[in-house]
Amino acid sequence: MSRLHLTRNLRTLAFLVAIAAVLAGIGGLWWANQTGLPASWRAAIEHEIERKGAHVSIGTLRYMPFQGVVATDVRIYSDPFRLREISRLERVILGFDKARLARGSFQLNKIQLEDATLVMPVDPTNPSAGTLDINGAYGTIYLPGDRRIEVSKARGRIAGIDLTLDARIIGQQNTPPPPDDNALVKRRALMAKIIHELEQWHFDKEHPPALQISVEADVNDRTTFAAKIALQVKGMEKNGHVLDEVTGSADIAGDLVTITSLKATDERGEFEGHFDYDLAQRSGRFDVTSSIEVPQLMTAWAGFHAPRDAVFGGKQLLEAGGDFTLDENNIPLVRMTGHARCESVLLRGMPFEYVESAFSWADGNLFLRDLKLHRGDGEATAKAMIEWPLVRMQLHSTLPIPVYRPFFVGQPLGNVLNDMAEREHSSVDVNLEGGFDASNREAWAYTGSGTVRNLDYKGVPLNLAHCAFILNHHELDFNDGTVVFNYAKYPLRKAFGGPDEATAKVGRIRFDAREKLVEVENVSGEFWASPMVRMFAPKVADLLEIYRFHRPPKLTGTGVVDVTPEGRTNLTVTFASENEADYEFLEKNLTLGHPSATVRIHGPRVNVENLRLEAFDGPVTAHFETHDGKLDGELSWTKLSIPPLATTYDFQLKGGGTVTGRINFSMTGGKVATMDGSGLLALENTELFAVPMFGPMTNLIGDVLNKEEAGFQHAKNAFCTFNIENGILSTTDFHTSTRSLNFTGEGSVDMRDRTVDVTIRMNARGLLKLITVLRPFSGLFQFHGTGPLKSPEWNHMKFSPPTGRQNDILLAPPKARIVDDGN
Repeated sequence: MSRLHLTRNLRTLAFLVAIAAVLAGIGGLWWANQTGLPASWRAAIEHEIERKGAHVSIGTLRYMPFQGVVATDVRIYSDPFRLREISRLERVILGFDKARLARGSFQLNKIQLEDATLVMPVDPTNPSAGTLDINGAYGTIYLPGDRRIEVSKARGRIAGIDLTLDARIIGQQNTPPPPDDNALVKRRALMAKIIHELEQWHFDKEHPPALQISVEADVNDRTTFAAKIALQVKGMEKNGHVLDEVTGSADIAGDLVTITSLKATDERGEFEGHFDYDLAQRSGRFDVTSSIEVPQLMTAWAGFHAPRDAVFGGKQLLEAGGDFTLDENNIPLVRMTGHARCESVLLRGMPFEYVESAFSWADGNLFLRDLKLHRGDGEATAKAMIEWPLVRMQLHSTLPIPVYRPFFVGQPLGNVLNDMAEREHSSVDVNLEGGFDASNREAWAYTGSGTVRNLDYKGVPLNLAHCAFILNHHELDFNDGTVVFNYAKYPLRKAFGGPDEATAKVGRIRFDAREKLVEVENVSGEFWASPMVRMFAPKVADLLEIYRFHRPPKLTGTGVVDVTPEGRTNLTVTFASENEADYEFLEKNLTLGHPSATVRIHGPRVNVENLRLEAFDGPVTAHFETHDGKLDGELSWTKLSIPPLATTYDFQLKGGGTVTGRINFSMTGGKVATMDGSGLLALENTELFAVPMFGPMTNLIGDVLNKEEAGFQHAKNAFCTFNIENGILSTTDFHTSTRSLNFTGEGSVDMRDRTVDVTIRMNARGLLKLITVLRPFSGLFQFHGTGPLKSPEWNHMKFSPPTGRQNDILLAPPKARIVDDGN
């Protein structure tokens, strides 16, 4: 009985002891997790990890049931002295060899990551430099011994990219050399820059980017390092530009990184490239082929500013290859050659079907060769050297005029282009060489030559214009030129016939942009003057339109034309023609033969000097000057035929005769009412009294002499001087005579309304005087005529003696003359 009682007591005690042990274990675990495992354990584990080639410090160490030993706040260093922290883990699970652990020996054989966060400072010496974070890290790091480290299917996420890592690494064998802080910072800074850039991208949330890395290496021999990398991305977007898919694969062997394949696609096309990079030399090579939207991609992803004057709307193709080197700031220095083609391009609003060029890029400089800009109506081929902001080029272009205008807005050359208008079948052929500074809109210069056909310049139709040129912001110099004018619609050709075109040779026309002057040298040829001058001086051309040549005259010109109102024009034009020209004088059109003269334009004044011509079958010489609408002139003429003269100025005259004379005059606005002047007039071999103004005197003379035939004596010669004031011509010394009659006169002709007011005195001599012997004044008579010039009314008046020389002329006996008509 007692034995049974003892047995029961022992069982109870054992149960209590077991409960106490369990409670003690639970309490011990609770205490261990609250206070952490002893520091000696941490030191032993840190030493064990250091034997594997890594240098760490553990913040706390706890034992978690069903998990194992959990280390938190684990810091990893690059050296055994723990001077440079290279990364940090918040929480890892450590696995030990249990058999050795039971004997008190710490044999670490794995490190397990579960939803861990890996933090790496960019600059270990500068906490404010930021960190690189890997979140959601899972995986197991095996430490089988012999410094080997194996990572199996470790995964995590960095900057939105799912990272998978498999690795087999042999750890450090000897004490490593002191760390290169500068190299570490640069590597981390480059990595941080890459990560920061990745953070700007947006990925498909359902299909995040996947990056797989497989590594094998012995850290004691860097040449053994080998890795394979594979990347796959769907729906990659930054700043509105989307790549539908990106795939890549790379191999790393030692210091050589080879991207064996990199492909990307967008809605326009595909990118494919291959790259080699030497980590030690920090240099590499590449070749790429792309049909994706490169300008938009570079703008959205790299922040490059697309050319604001260029819009690419069609297919694009880029083929390039070259090499690159990273400088100390990890900025690539690229050298490459290749070919690019873009379709449906707008350059400053001008459409092109395509633009293509071979190119080479080195040291920041771009050389373009076989550059071609193509349109349906023309093409430009060029080569260019771009050392930004300096651009040098050589170009041949058949592009039409409108294409060039947007490139010279606000420039003197732009004004010239704006004055050009195309006609049907217009064409341009230009060769030029020069360049510009993109940072200075005034720094550009070109030399070359060009030919344009079938265009209008300032309204002047041209069939052809060709010249050499020197162009820059300060001057436009056109030299050694040929201009072929189109006269199909020119009013003078339509009025008088003549050639459909004419050619002018141009020594030089130079526009000085600073002085606003056009210099003209050695312009010559047979052409109408006004169209030529209109191309650079429209107001001067208007002055020349009054000279209406029936055929293009021979012209030469030289001088300076002011394109401002300052009046500095000094242009000399000489002309000569074997044909006729029309000129309006005294409100009547005159047809002039064989005109020649020198025209000098000085400021607002136009002088016509040494004018020689034929009019009314006789020679005329003249000089004219116009200024502010006022015309001053001097004409002299010799033996002009009276019949055509009378017809022109509405006289009805029987017989012929000639007129000789001279006149100095001035008038304003071409109006006779403003005319002032003086001159002289001599009539020869005409029938004076057949002139309408004197015709009615015929019968009147017969009546006063009581002899009808006396009124039909021929007065063939006459002379007078005259003055003109406000369009009224007056004379006080008119004189003519027959064999029996002597006439003097005075009076005026109002050229505005063509009326006369004239007094004629007559002295009868010889037989007629005997007839009038019983009359007062012994044969002296006086007549007065007034009214229209064509048919004035004449009356016999009481004689009033003239004064001065007129009296002597009147009383002088008529000179005997031999005539052939018997009168």
